[in-house]
Amino acid sequence: MKQLNEKKRTLIETGMKLFAQKGFHETSIQEIADKSGVSKGAFYLHFDSKEDLTLNIHQYYYYGLMEEVNKVQKQDLPPKESLAAQIKVLLEAFMSNKDFIIMHMRENVNVPSESNDFLMEIRRHSFQWGRSNLLTIYGQPLQDKVIDAVILLEGMLHSYFKWLVLDDIELDLDSLSTFLVRRVDNVIQGMLQEGEEPQITPEQIRDYFPDESSSNSKEKITGILSNMRQKVDHLQLPDDQKKDLLSALDVIDQELEKEEPQRVILQGMLTHFKDKAQFENDIETLASHLGIPLLT
Repeated sequence: MKQLNEKKRTLIETGMKLFAQKGFHETSIQEIADKSGVSKGAFYLHFDSKEDLTLNIHQYYYYGLMEEVNKVQKQDLPPKESLAAQIKVLLEAFMSNKDFIIMHMRENVNVPSESNDFLMEIRRHSFQWGRSNLLTIYGQPLQDKVIDAVILLEGMLHSYFKWLVLDDIELDLDSLSTFLVRRVDNVIQGMLQEGEEPQITPEQIRDYFPDESSSNSKEKITGILSNMRQKVDHLQLPDDQKKDLLSALDVIDQELEKEEPQRVILQGMLTHFKDKAQFENDIETLASHLGIPLLT
């Protein structure tokens, strides 16, 4: 997949602004092209339709948001402070794009079928993000209750997102993010002290997130690599860094074509993605299918 070039980025950013200002149905492809300084034909070189553009907008800003969250995670803050800082990044992103979010929720926009896979990816990543942060804070004592803890954290976040975005309530985001971490702490401490039994088990989660090993391994690997290329395409990184990531994926592809792929090469290529949160699930699943441990 080609890297996200400047014209495509401009179309995405212009489309988002126009959709937010005028609405999806009132914005034409011709207008998006004109405002972007390209021809209508050039629009169709990058997107099949307005609906396809909408899916790309979501991907572009979601992957960019994950990059910002990842930067916070790498700041080596105390665990609770880190979670509060990450929550603030999420809140700021929603507030910055609330006009587009409101438009999308209020208008009937039929996005391509690929959006189902993307929405599932967001759901998985959201769960993994919450689980990773909470286990970092509370450790082994929370392990068997972590699913419930993540659901409670997500519930609090979603409720405040609604008040901030849909109901246009003004709140101090620094105060709110630390408030939410303290309230989650109250709930989790109560769960631990009272010896609550888990309400949702890993077996029930698998009903929604089927075991990756249940599908054909080769097809699954191909799908994961394709998905990773798409993510790289939407990352807000310098072109040379994107090229390095795409080259690493090409090396993995080439190595897997061999009768006896070299494990050390596969492991080395996967390390390129370890510091990027949005690839966490991808590389863990790949390593599982390939039967190799990830390098630490």
